[in-house]
Amino acid sequence: MNKPEVLLMGTLHLAMEPDIVNHQKENIHEVVEALKAFHPTKIAVEKPFLIEEELDRKFAEYNEGNLIPSYDEVEQFAFPLAHYFELPALHPIDEIVDMSKPTLNQVFEWAKEHQTALFKEILDVQKILKEMEDTSSLLTILRSINDPAYISQLQRVYMKLSRVGDRQHQIGVKWLKQWHERDLAISANLSRIAEPNDRILVIIGGDHLHLIRQFLSDSKDFTLSSYIQYAP
Repeated sequence: MNKPEVLLMGTLHLAMEPDIVNHQKENIHEVVEALKAFHPTKIAVEKPFLIEEELDRKFAEYNEGNLIPSYDEVEQFAFPLAHYFELPALHPIDEIVDMSKPTLNQVFEWAKEHQTALFKEILDVQKILKEMEDTSSLLTILRSINDPAYISQLQRVYMKLSRVGDRQHQIGVKWLKQWHERDLAISANLSRIAEPNDRILVIIGGDHLHLIRQFLSDSKDFTLSSYIQYAP
């Protein structure tokens, strides 16, 4: 039996970028066409299982030709691919985790007020990330998000966040515990749906790529591929 293969596709959230859906339909189509070369047997998406019934309903409507995809990467990328390969359903693998104790904004505010040098370090790395982003089109944005060098720089931000606080107030670590819990749960949810010889396309926010790849790699249970290998 062969290990399941997982193709990790980091994406932006299209609800925050409606102009892409409105004006780059050809690029969206080009991404979908390129991903067909992977021949997925399952598609896993960043949705919680609590909305699985709604996801199934919308996908059924799409298959019947009664749904116009909304400003949502699942409906824009996953629906047409799953329809093309006649997959019975999509697999929601996100996990609902309370990310409010503390919030990310509280972490940044602490660093800004109490650790100005560290705050500047974080801003400097964020500036590097911004310079690495090619926002000229959806195609270039997706390439940027999935570039290993970009992912590595993003992880530097998270590691710097771990230093926010002091011995009595582990502000950054507490937020990162929440973030790690979510990504570890996503990886576990993905592992539960995987079967030998599966080819699973995972469409997930780019911020999750490093940890999910690390967790799946550490398990030794998967063959891992990157969106970059198929990117148009």
